[in-house]
Amino acid sequence: MKRSRVTRTVNFADCDPAHIVFYPTFYQWFDRGTEMLFRSVDLHWEKMMGSEMDGEIWLGVPLVDTSARFMFPCRFGDVVEVESWIDETTDKTFTVRHDVHNQGRLACEGREVRVWAVKDPARPSGIRAMPIPEQILALFAEES
Repeated sequence: MKRSRVTRTVNFADCDPAHIVFYPTFYQWFDRGTEMLFRSVDLHWEKMMGSEMDGEIWLGVPLVDTSARFMFPCRFGDVVEVESWIDETTDKTFTVRHDVHNQGRLACEGREVRVWAVKDPARPSGIRAMPIPEQILALFAEES
């Protein structure tokens, strides 16, 4: 599967008073990792949002489940790498895995389950899940 890697320096604002990355920061990194994974196959959310795909108006890939497991601390000033890839797909959902490495060690494993969401014509302000288009899935099947 296609993988995306983002390297970043841990900023002071990422940390708690002990200068260790505050756990919600990892979820921000996961979200950015997913967006960068899409960008790596030329799918830019800002261009896709509100566009028509297969006769539907695309509204995004909202989260329906998340988790993280922490094994090694990340601290202010550390340089970390966030690696992201799609691990599983179903008809309407996909699971993105994220590994955060620090100093060559696996610091955190993350998981996001997302749905392929489109505008719901039955409810003007609503969304609904729809099957992920095959041409989209094919973009992520390539090795990186």
